[in-house]
Amino acid sequence: MRLINRLSLCLLFFASFFLPVIAMAMSKYDQGAYYFAQGDYISALSLWTPLASEGNAAAQYSIGLLYDQGKGVKKDSKRAIQYFQSASDQNLAVAQYYLGMKYFAGLGVTKDTTQARHLLNKAAKNDYIKAQFQLANMYDQGKANQQNHMLATHWFTKAAENGYGPAQHSLATRFLTGKGTTLNLKQGIFWLEKATEQHDSDAMRDLGFMYFKGMGVKKDFKQAHDLLIPPAEEGSGLALFLLGEIYAQGGHGVNKDRQQAKKWFQLSNNAGYKAAQQRLSQLNKYSTPSTNPVQETNKKKVSTHLHLKKDASRFKQLDNQHYILQLLIARQYDSISQLTDHYTDEKTYFFKIEKDNNELYILIYGHFKSYDEAKKATSQLPKIFQLKSKPWIRQVKHLKASVL
Repeated sequence: MRLINRLSLCLLFFASFFLPVIAMAMSKYDQGAYYFAQGDYISALSLWTPLASEGNAAAQYSIGLLYDQGKGVKKDSKRAIQYFQSASDQNLAVAQYYLGMKYFAGLGVTKDTTQARHLLNKAAKNDYIKAQFQLANMYDQGKANQQNHMLATHWFTKAAENGYGPAQHSLATRFLTGKGTTLNLKQGIFWLEKATEQHDSDAMRDLGFMYFKGMGVKKDFKQAHDLLIPPAEEGSGLALFLLGEIYAQGGHGVNKDRQQAKKWFQLSNNAGYKAAQQRLSQLNKYSTPSTNPVQETNKKKVSTHLHLKKDASRFKQLDNQHYILQLLIARQYDSISQLTDHYTDEKTYFFKIEKDNNELYILIYGHFKSYDEAKKATSQLPKIFQLKSKPWIRQVKHLKASVL
């Protein structure tokens, strides 16, 4: 007991004497950061204010945060913006990013997406990762009044190479779909693996799908299972559905288990994934094994061919000036069949195109008289088509020439 009391006294002595000494050995700015971390915002402000007056960009940005968040001072968005602007003018990347996002959202300033893009571009060129990622998203989605898929890919690449998980996943998606770059399955897998190493949930789901399908990697249900568990636990309907399929089909490192399959399909259905209900119904029905598997396979091939031919014919009848939403593009039918086998309607078109002497499968949705109508429709897609990658808005005439 005496030993514990002595230790307590020693720790108290250290905290009351040595920590302030350590703080004094720091620079004035670092001392302010030390007090900020302790929750002593008044002391932090008193140390940073003279530095900010002398033109210290880090101090200006930090005081801006205090006013922006109302810590140690009365919340004052206008003063916060003034401090952020001062730090931004001195080329402090984090201030440029923070101020850019303020303009983008219209918080404390009049909303100005052009100014937001200008500031984020500065921060991105200063190698600020979050700015690179946000700038890429702006160019990808046309949110800053300028849609440019090539520039989006450029900034996704910069952020991905700097180790930002969400950017690595976005870049992987672009290589796998050919959006803003050339189709490259190998590069897509590479960046999915990089993002997965950082426990990016969306990347784990997509890489799990690749192992499930055997796309770009050897089919491995065990590996797919392990990758899909984390996103499934976060409620991903697709991840839950794929876990159900793994147990329903069995093999490739996982034993077939009807009860496990039903469990995962039910959870996927609860998460709103439409295809899960159909699979549950199929499992609950008594079905007789096919007496002629070869014949059944041939029937499926014929059915698929007729489906592709019919949709290509429907697509050719569309007005050249209309717009469509390109959802997915892949080298193999199986990589898209997960969607097309379970959901088709008169607004969905699934067919083959020819690109660089290669056959590709493409899935598109809708046809709209104007670009604005198509853009509005991206947020109103059926849930099964609300994928991680945003649909690519394309004019009909740009696709017609390559339809087989």
